[in-house]
Amino acid sequence: MAVHEQGRGEERCLICGKTQVEGIHICDQLICDSCQKKIVETDVMDWKYRFYMNKLAKLKISQSVSMKAIGIGSGSGREAGKS
Repeated sequence: MAVHEQGRGEERCLICGKTQVEGIHICDQLICDSCQKKIVETDVMDWKYRFYMNKLAKLKISQSVSMKAIGIGSGSGREAGKS
């Protein structure tokens, strides 16, 4: 089942780079239906699994950068307890 937000138009898939209209959005980035299916069906022992995990790691980086840009998560909170 595709999840598509109205008004987005065509976007590039984070995994395959193809311009797609439908897919899922994670951290405001598109993963097309085809890649989503491939990720779900790939065995963890398959070499393609590492490929997909490397591509998905970009989501974490993007989220981190976005959160810093709006001032969330800029400190670890550890400084408060230090003398």
